[in-house]
Amino acid sequence: MTELLPALMAAAERFSIAGRELYLDFLPNLRAWHSITDLVGAVRLGMWFTLPDGREMSFEVSLRPQAPGAWAIGGAITLEDQELLRLEEIETGTPVAVLNRYAEDLIMPARWHLDQAIQSACNP
Repeated sequence: MTELLPALMAAAERFSIAGRELYLDFLPNLRAWHSITDLVGAVRLGMWFTLPDGREMSFEVSLRPQAPGAWAIGGAITLEDQELLRLEEIETGTPVAVLNRYAEDLIMPARWHLDQAIQSACNP
């Protein structure tokens, strides 16, 4: 478990860098972006954006403690209440590899999902 905190910090940094880069790439079409770093209860890491029409899109990995030494890890890309991509929730005693993979699985398609959402907001 000693490797979990550095992995959480690295994932949070990757989301932060990706969020900043995407925000700058899509200016002026994105109204805002914020990182998600909730470390109380269920751990949540990710990024969310406010689209030109006011809707919010989020990219988020969540970790919840389960039985001693186990974690449930999931992830999703959502636009308001609509799930665009759901990563299967996995229970594991070694969460670092799943956390790294899930962070990448959300960051990699982020540009495409944002582009699609912005186009739909600008061309209803």
